[in-house]
Amino acid sequence: MRLTSPAFLCFVFVTLIAYRAVPAKKQWWVLLAASVIFYLSFSVGGIFVMIGTALLVYFAGLGVQKQKDSYAVWLKENKDTADKETKKETKSVFQKKQKQIVAGTVAVTIGILFLCKYYGAFASGVNSLLNTNIWTAENILLPLGISYYSLQLLGYLVDVHRDIAPAEKNPLKVILYGGFFLSIMQGPFNRWNDLMPQLCAKERKKLSFAENRSAVLKIVGGYVKKLCIADQFAIISNEVFTNYTKYKGVGVVLGIVCFAVQLYADFSGYMDIIVGIGQLFGITMPENFRQPFFSRNMSEFWQRWHITLGLWLKDYVFYPILKSSLFKKLGKVIAGKIGKEASRRIPTYLGMLILWTVIGLWHGAGMHYVFGVGILQFLYIFLGEIFEPLFVRIKKSLRINENKLYWHVFQSLRCTALMMFAWVFFNASSVRVALQILKNMLRRPLLRHLLAVFSDRTVDGPARTLIYFALCIALLIVVDLLHEKGFSVREYVCKKPYPVRLAFYLILAFAIIIFGAYGRQFILKDFIYMDF
Repeated sequence: MRLTSPAFLCFVFVTLIAYRAVPAKKQWWVLLAASVIFYLSFSVGGIFVMIGTALLVYFAGLGVQKQKDSYAVWLKENKDTADKETKKETKSVFQKKQKQIVAGTVAVTIGILFLCKYYGAFASGVNSLLNTNIWTAENILLPLGISYYSLQLLGYLVDVHRDIAPAEKNPLKVILYGGFFLSIMQGPFNRWNDLMPQLCAKERKKLSFAENRSAVLKIVGGYVKKLCIADQFAIISNEVFTNYTKYKGVGVVLGIVCFAVQLYADFSGYMDIIVGIGQLFGITMPENFRQPFFSRNMSEFWQRWHITLGLWLKDYVFYPILKSSLFKKLGKVIAGKIGKEASRRIPTYLGMLILWTVIGLWHGAGMHYVFGVGILQFLYIFLGEIFEPLFVRIKKSLRINENKLYWHVFQSLRCTALMMFAWVFFNASSVRVALQILKNMLRRPLLRHLLAVFSDRTVDGPARTLIYFALCIALLIVVDLLHEKGFSVREYVCKKPYPVRLAFYLILAFAIIIFGAYGRQFILKDFIYMDF
């Protein structure tokens, strides 16, 4: 059930009617049923893996809570008789059992994720390297959204262990949390304490007509991004990245730029659709983008792009690594031999390297993911911090005013260029192909290489297509610039008189009808991040 299909819109409409028709206390049952139906429309076998993982985490959560309760009972019974040392030792025993439960569950869940998503590439690599013939899992199942629900469920379990979230006693609610149809495909990553009180609210949240109108407008805007921008730019980017040996110079640059626009419009368009649908149900989903191309440096870029993934990995991977006994010992050793500043920086950078490697692996098993979305991003941030004193001296000598618009524009363009370079590896089929594409980009930019990109790929020819692309990029920049300044186009339109709103709605509707990438000459594409 594609999000761009009429079937999905009908599905949402029927679910919304049922959701609003039942009592508030039973609305979560409607969401659970809708989530199961939605998942089954993609994968019948995959739902058993998802439910099995959710049940594993559910029982682990109960096990952790049981240890907490047992310690509380022991402490109550022995608070007057046990000395301080005994209490400390007993608490340590119960905490150790909790950690064992969490560690075992994490190991099994990550093991399932590895088997379904990574084992095939790993086994093929071993066979190629060692000339063996081990099983490569050709027909193994890849459940929908496994990279999302696995991490989200493990986050819930860790929150139970940390006393951030209560252990849920109803297994169906844990299944709903893991398989919620609005976040199962591409996120966003929801925290238990943020999402579940909304899904299982005992009182109905009443939405005004204006709120419903605003939600629909956000949804339509998301479809415009996907159908009119992302899928149109995909025609060129797919051609260049698939037939990379044919194109050189400016033709390759065009393909790289098109992919950057495609990726942003595709992913942010999906989020607009999901967040808007959530608003119709009275559910607030976290935003995943905040004008990333206006970032001044790479650290800021990743605070604006795929926000919920970055926050999840910081809370559940990066900070636990830095707080681990191994890293604390490492810091002490470095402090004694090099100094306090190095004892702070070196473990932090090592933790960042692990974090970014995990981010790369989360996207896929290929080295082009590990390097392009992982290690290269670490290098950007690491080198930026290392050379910051040098950059400060250069800016001072050149008398650059960092508060001026020209400097902000330069910084934003620099970040965008660095990300486009990284996305070549992200979108290429391998590191070798990415390097070949970059090599071709530096070759003599003949006009025929640019025109060849449009050969049999566009309906209106190079000139009109380039004008359309330029207008789309300008539109994205203007809308993001307004949002960056705190001006909401959606809220502005919703406050206007009915004729103005109607005209705006008709413009969006006709944009989808006229410029949407569909028909016999187009191949309807899924959202990019569905592959992860």
